[in-house]
Amino acid sequence: MDVPKPQLKAGQVLVKVHECGVCGSDVRYYYGENPWAKQTLGREVPNPPNIIFGHEFVGTVVEAFDPVDLPLVGKRVGVNTFITCGRCTYCRSGQENLCDHTTHLGHGQGWGKMDFYPGGMAEFCPAFASQCYELPAHVTDRQATFFDPLIASLHAVDVGGPTMLDKVAILGAGPIGLLIAQFVKVYGAVLTFITDLSEENLRVAKEVGVDHVLNVGQPGASLHDLVMQHTDREGVNLVFNTIGTGESIVDSLRMLRKGGTLVLLATKDDEIRFPALLLTGERTLRTSCNALYSDFPRVIELVARHAVKVDPLVTHTFALTDGLKAFAIACDKAKSGAIKVVIECQR
Repeated sequence: MDVPKPQLKAGQVLVKVHECGVCGSDVRYYYGENPWAKQTLGREVPNPPNIIFGHEFVGTVVEAFDPVDLPLVGKRVGVNTFITCGRCTYCRSGQENLCDHTTHLGHGQGWGKMDFYPGGMAEFCPAFASQCYELPAHVTDRQATFFDPLIASLHAVDVGGPTMLDKVAILGAGPIGLLIAQFVKVYGAVLTFITDLSEENLRVAKEVGVDHVLNVGQPGASLHDLVMQHTDREGVNLVFNTIGTGESIVDSLRMLRKGGTLVLLATKDDEIRFPALLLTGERTLRTSCNALYSDFPRVIELVARHAVKVDPLVTHTFALTDGLKAFAIACDKAKSGAIKVVIECQR
């Protein structure tokens, strides 16, 4: 639909959006969930109407509200799409990713009452000037649409704390899992495993350097057995679980070596039961939430230096006017074979 052109407020610039990725959380918003509230607040929060989706976008700054931000006009920028209050205990202790008062583009929370809540799946989107980063010429728009999943993945890896020569398993070869698999190699991991139900996702996993892939939809497929086979039955140092089901959490703990860490990236409002003995031997269970401001310039550098590959993950592109078709593809990845769907907002 046609909506009014955004009116800027203090601290904002107007971005003419080139491209915007469709995130898994966009799909959950599409179905009425509020994944940000679940992951950050730990509770269900209703969404307001008229959210413009999109928090994985890149574009050119065309207007600035404050004179100090005028140098950004005309610059192609990657956009970190959230700001926090800066005043709470979490913000003041360097944990802004846990702030309860986050304002986030593409999410309806933190804005107060508005007719339309801004997001990147539009021709124009307001952005926080302090969170706009001029891009190197050799970083493409397509690559820049991955900055948001990249910072979420990088933060999760930092939560896990990989070290050189670690062995790592990832449950789920969606975009986040595929990015984590590459980041742990940057940190020095020597052996990586990943699972999925999609052969296309697993093909891409091999293309980006994962050592062992497993289709868990095949009869008799067991990541636990595969891990034990290749680790002298010790298990892995780290597991990243992007699925969040009770069964997958138990499986994750079973393949951890003593002293290992499980990082959960997806949590559900379900009761989960597992034997406490699975945490013995100083095994650790942690969760990961959002990202830090400092992660954004780090991922720009990593992409610019080709330390992580994102282009193989893009499977579908659509014009903005075909947004509903884009969501139909993104909402049924089992049928469409989609990994990452990108919307071209000026086409």
